[in-house]
Amino acid sequence: MAEILSQSQIDELLNNLSSGDVDIKEIEANEKKVKEYDFRSLKKITKETIKLLKGIYEGYCRMLSSRLTSMLRLMCDVTVEQVEESIFHEYNNALDDYVLMGLVNVGYPDDSVSDSQILMDISKPLSFVIIDRLLGGSGEEYENLRDYTDIELSLLGNMLKQVVPMMGVSWESTIELKTELAKIETNSRFIQSINYNDTVVIVVLNVALNESTGKITICIPSSIIGEVMKKANVFSKTNKKKMDQSVEEQKEIIMDSIKTSKLAITGVLGKAQATLKDIVDMQVGDLIILDKAVNSYVDVNVDGEKWFEGTWGTKKNKGVIKIKNIIR
Repeated sequence: MAEILSQSQIDELLNNLSSGDVDIKEIEANEKKVKEYDFRSLKKITKETIKLLKGIYEGYCRMLSSRLTSMLRLMCDVTVEQVEESIFHEYNNALDDYVLMGLVNVGYPDDSVSDSQILMDISKPLSFVIIDRLLGGSGEEYENLRDYTDIELSLLGNMLKQVVPMMGVSWESTIELKTELAKIETNSRFIQSINYNDTVVIVVLNVALNESTGKITICIPSSIIGEVMKKANVFSKTNKKKMDQSVEEQKEIIMDSIKTSKLAITGVLGKAQATLKDIVDMQVGDLIILDKAVNSYVDVNVDGEKWFEGTWGTKKNKGVIKIKNIIR
């Protein structure tokens, strides 16, 4: 709650203002900035989702940097500048009438395709630098920005066909997505794959190419994000179930393969120690005193390891051991 000033404090403040001791601009500068919140458009994308998208597109930036560098033979650095939630009509209204917009279809692991599309906008200054480089130029900025020719659109379309599928690859840690360039649109007013009032996430990538800089803006509808998150949970559970089944199947296969293996079983009545001289002098009829009593259990070893204990006996004129304890 704000503090109520007394009359003397008010008089002192007015005197300081009139004398110039108080700088109003300095007071305004020190005031805490307030960000307006529109209650008519509530936030639908969680902070965790925004953070996840940022991480995904940072991975995409690394792949994009490598591909553009090899494609254009110029050092290229792509970084994530901003990830924020918006409304599609606000994003669309901010675009120029004539753009280079790639419309991207999204395929899910169950082979279904999203109704909406991801939009990938390349700024004109950057696109003309790419065109110049693809045609053998030095990659300098083109100052006279104009509409694209059919040949230029074909060149940029081939470039987008190479970099768009990499976007799906960058989602691999979350879900298997397939991203494919559906078409190129040059008029932002003709884009109808996203509803006017839909919530979208805008990912702004900063591209430094040679001495030029430009932007790649990716617009992801909330419907795609929601569907991806839902399918990612199912996909994760299915994969875990398959993995558990696979482990059990492998155990069964291993057990089946070793079940027929033959192992040496040895019954040990007891042990004794003797000197080398005693062994050399040993004759027929000599007695070896063991370390076990007559009524104690016999050790049963499997390949040299003690697995069981039992009692000694005979059956059909052969010695047998009756298992009493399981050690393993």
